[in-house]
Amino acid sequence: MNDFVLNPNKPPIIIGSGITGATISMMKPEFSLYDKARYPGGRVSTKQLQENGIRFDIGATMFRDQMEIDWLGKVTQYNLFEIWNTNGVKIETKSIYDKNHHFPIEGMESIVKGMLKDKSSHQSHTLKSLKKKDNHSWECIFYSNANKQFVSVDTSQVIFTLPIPQILELFTNSEATIEFKRWKDFLETYNDYRKTLVCLFSWDHWKPDLNSLGLNLENQIPITTSLQRGEDWEYQSWEHIKYQNDSSKGANLLVQFSSLFSETHFEYWMDQEKKPTPFYQEMLTTGVKEKWDTPSPDGIFLHRWKYAQAQMPLLGREGALKLDSEEFSEWKTLCKETGIMVLGDWMFGSKIERIIGGVHFLIHNGIL
Repeated sequence: MNDFVLNPNKPPIIIGSGITGATISMMKPEFSLYDKARYPGGRVSTKQLQENGIRFDIGATMFRDQMEIDWLGKVTQYNLFEIWNTNGVKIETKSIYDKNHHFPIEGMESIVKGMLKDKSSHQSHTLKSLKKKDNHSWECIFYSNANKQFVSVDTSQVIFTLPIPQILELFTNSEATIEFKRWKDFLETYNDYRKTLVCLFSWDHWKPDLNSLGLNLENQIPITTSLQRGEDWEYQSWEHIKYQNDSSKGANLLVQFSSLFSETHFEYWMDQEKKPTPFYQEMLTTGVKEKWDTPSPDGIFLHRWKYAQAQMPLLGREGALKLDSEEFSEWKTLCKETGIMVLGDWMFGSKIERIIGGVHFLIHNGIL
């Protein structure tokens, strides 16, 4: 099969304005960016409760500043702050947990906003189908949820950053092509995601004595989080310390639940207003009292991620991104020959630094 030839009059478009799409856009501002959501961010999402100004992260909660690439038998280290500085992006952060982990003082979502800078993305645009026009271009049919109309965009390359199940569904809803079949066959191996349930407890006039509960606030970098892999209440973070609000007299505890717990309780986790049903209200209230010796919370906010993390990333889950593999070579061939590129956590893993560093490497080496 011949390679797709990029047409400068039809620049590539990016589907998905999460961390992957924003990183590409930061380094390739001439690419257009589309997303079905109203705001950019994806799973790097920061919420704020209007009644009291409480800010909290419901997806990724921190990042490391270092990552490594293993390519051609050589391991190279990259620093996220250096990547941002090179691209004119400044994100104000604080350390959390240890000196190598950080979070933005405006919330994790501000990483995406910072990388997008002044670039406008096409939000509220849902890609409905993809049609091959010739050997050098694709026609993308979007539905604009804001304008209630269809929009057609021609491009020489489509860069997907969505979860694999959403991409495969789009291929199924489009006119069949050999390109779609090749990508379906390749992606099926990596189409395995864990679900994650999230809960935020809030108290209006109560704060915990965290030192007495085993968390150390006296350190130069306060320890206000707890990670117990495999336990139902897997990750817990006192967000009122992470995102301090001088006007608040209360506390906020964020909980991300384990894969098994999330799979078991996913379907009936919340009502349409993201509030717990009576069953989960009692379960959660009892649980937080037992674990942290709290009074009953004044509020409970719930969220659920259907595609929280890819389980089998092509380049590995931990350590250096491993590019010396037949699978990575096959991925590059598919990108060149189909005019479609598929990126995201299924490839790099779920960690923020792996995604940003990985995209930086691909662009810096002319692969993207």
